[in-house]
Amino acid sequence: MGNIPEDAAHWDSGDWIEWHRTPSGLDDRPCTAASPEPFARLTALHVSLLRSAKSYFVLTGDHLPVYQQIALVHAAVYCDVPLEGMGRSCEKTGVEILNLPPHGPDNVVTVDLSKAFATLIVVRIKDNFTCEARMIQRRALPETTDKAYELRWQALPHKI
Repeated sequence: MGNIPEDAAHWDSGDWIEWHRTPSGLDDRPCTAASPEPFARLTALHVSLLRSAKSYFVLTGDHLPVYQQIALVHAAVYCDVPLEGMGRSCEKTGVEILNLPPHGPDNVVTVDLSKAFATLIVVRIKDNFTCEARMIQRRALPETTDKAYELRWQALPHKI
């Protein structure tokens, strides 16, 4: 069979077809999926952020400070919340988005009740760097005079 180069990829449809060399380096080409462009680009961004966070953690043992951005993109993809970046305000959208990072000590978020939001979405980034989200309406939160309220992941009723 000869020597197969280490950087070769095997394209297979049941039988051996041919070997192709894989390109080295990062693929910086934009996503060209057939679905509506913004959704495809958001999905690609979501995957890239999760992969980057996981790779950084595996290499260094430290966390890359991107978990809130991952939560914002996750909410945009799975909850149809407009992606407005870190400068977004829950007063405009009516949605507050919080995150639970992977390898965290507990599954508790602190909700700032002084903010004007109608819906709270909590995105949990699991230890295997996959995401899941839950939501709760503001009116379902208990009435309190405190500005901060601690909410456990298990207490969030609606899975997304």
